[in-house]
Amino acid sequence: MTNTTPTAPPADTGLAAAAGKVAELAAENAAAAESADRLSPAVAEALVSAGFARHFVGERWGGSAAVPGSVQDLTRALATVGTGCMSAAWCGGVLTAVARMCSHLPEEGQHELWGDGPDVPLAGSFAPSGTVREVPGGWRVSGTWGFASGVDHAHWTMVGGAVPGPDGVPALRHFVLPSRDYKVLDTWHNVGLRGTGSNSVLVDDVFVPAHRTFEHRSVLTGHTDPALPRALRVPHKLINGLFFVAPGIGAVEGMLAHWTGWTAERVEIYGVRSSARPGVRMALSRAAADLDAARLLVERAAAEADGAEVTRALALRATRDYSVAVDLLLDAVNGLLRMSGARGQGQSSPVQRGWRDVHCMAGHAALQPDVNADGWAKHALGEE
Repeated sequence: MTNTTPTAPPADTGLAAAAGKVAELAAENAAAAESADRLSPAVAEALVSAGFARHFVGERWGGSAAVPGSVQDLTRALATVGTGCMSAAWCGGVLTAVARMCSHLPEEGQHELWGDGPDVPLAGSFAPSGTVREVPGGWRVSGTWGFASGVDHAHWTMVGGAVPGPDGVPALRHFVLPSRDYKVLDTWHNVGLRGTGSNSVLVDDVFVPAHRTFEHRSVLTGHTDPALPRALRVPHKLINGLFFVAPGIGAVEGMLAHWTGWTAERVEIYGVRSSARPGVRMALSRAAADLDAARLLVERAAAEADGAEVTRALALRATRDYSVAVDLLLDAVNGLLRMSGARGQGQSSPVQRGWRDVHCMAGHAALQPDVNADGWAKHALGEE
């Protein structure tokens, strides 16, 4: 039986505190995750046990979405896990992001996902792909969807398809499938974020009932029911970028800590201590400042998602700031790698792994600088 009577939410999700242990485990398994192109089952399970899967699930299903400050809690937790392994943090962000989107399922669909509890590992492929056609009672879905991070450990996966919209223009709709209804394809062999296991799923003419689908436009606007938690009502763009940039903040923090300790002891081939070079000290100072600036931008956006008046200008500024934070993180890792020499480029070096992971993060669609800057600038100039 599921208790659907709202109760007072706890004062703290506990996620930020639990994230430290996940970071330690993820760090121990980071090399293995890179080699296997996916997280170990132990790390994937630890993310769920820590509370990432339940974090944006409604309180009626036992989730943490109603806890005050939940967006800030998530931001801190993702950064913490990212210090140990950015791939693990990325998968933690996907767990929360997909669950938040699935809160837009009809009641029956939510019950099917969370009726036995909120700790359900989900994956998702957001871009429309494959073919979908409406049939009595639901839809038939076929095709291949890529970049489903964490899909090897998911019990359900969400895929997207283009369907005729009310005005005749194709609209994005999401379909949620149990793992028995798709096959995972081994397609993820990437330069960075290797441990995310962002493989493809193959769906062969599967029936998806109407209660396991929802429109993307409802996600963009957020829930309109004032009785629902704020974390589920804010517009998608206000928080979408932080699922991906917060792990990068942690990755740069971990990379910087390693680089600093290593550089303090490093001696170059002519016997000169690396730390004696002005360029090395400049790289350290600049990277630390870039990291702090990126963190401040993202933390402000998270705090405003938790408590500020929601306006279009606020969402546009958040998306702008997420992409600027990425630029700052890129500057940090580029400077550190450049001052690391060949030893920092070795396969066993956390420096080169952080550099690769952050660059791959920067390519995510939610963090593109031109699109995000353009949206905010048009609003600021009164052109929309």
